[in-house]
Amino acid sequence: MESFSDNISDVFVFVKVVELKSFSKAARFFGSTTSTVSKQMRRLEETLGAKLLNRTTRSLALTEAGELAYQHGVRITEETSALLNSVESLQSAPRGHLRVTTSVAFGNLHLSNLVGQFLNAYPDISVTLSLSDRYVDIVEEGFDIAIRLTSTPVDSFIARRLAKLDYVLCATPGYLSSHSPIATLGDLAAHNCLINGLAREASWRFLRDGEVTEVRVSGRFCVNSSESVRQAVMEGVGIGLLPTFSIADDLRKGSLSVILPKYIAEGTFGDSIHAIFLPSKFAVPKLRVFVDFLIEKFEDGGGWLPAPQKAE
Repeated sequence: MESFSDNISDVFVFVKVVELKSFSKAARFFGSTTSTVSKQMRRLEETLGAKLLNRTTRSLALTEAGELAYQHGVRITEETSALLNSVESLQSAPRGHLRVTTSVAFGNLHLSNLVGQFLNAYPDISVTLSLSDRYVDIVEEGFDIAIRLTSTPVDSFIARRLAKLDYVLCATPGYLSSHSPIATLGDLAAHNCLINGLAREASWRFLRDGEVTEVRVSGRFCVNSSESVRQAVMEGVGIGLLPTFSIADDLRKGSLSVILPKYIAEGTFGDSIHAIFLPSKFAVPKLRVFVDFLIEKFEDGGGWLPAPQKAE
């Protein structure tokens, strides 16, 4: 039935011919000509292998096969109209289902509560939020948008910057009071530095007075999760290099202290938080309002403390 699918428009014309009981009226409805409508009716009969219409100069009547074809044709036109209306409604107002992915720590700490606020603001939108620390291919896995911590978004996607990422060296006051003082970056060699990664050693980079210094550090605990690093730091195990979004409350309460505040630390995840999505999708209202919502919410830096250190 390949030829039928190639000429599905003939069904719509056929239904209109029956409804108007006229080839010429159907032609005017579609902005066509009577001869074109006649050709389409002949083609539909050839495709279906049956005569559909008995036509005289004064009347037009359906055959038995025509009655059956008309019943199915009406359903096809109704379903097509419903399809068009549904898609049009998605394009005209914020509604539908939105699939979002981000990292575990950032999702738990900051995005989950914002999604709740977003759902209250847009009751016709539903959201699936997937938290994962692996790289998620949003195209292959069917996501509308990813909230990523990165300095270098993929060029083929649109990336809207939501907030700046800052990092600090930190430890508990208890750890710092019971271990040797840290006055320079070189002093870190004598301390248990907790590594965000699966290697027991790492290079931490710092900026001061326009100069970048790279320090090799090591420790007794390494894990590929900033949440787990934070928990270990809070236990007084050692020193962590953490994004401020994950320790804002701890810094405010004094549960953690910043080490070497005159140095600007470079972090594992890059320097920015971005909303990443395909260029074609931004025209969809549900995605557009979600991105605009996040930009507004992150306008003040996301509600977490900015890095307290500034290069002098």
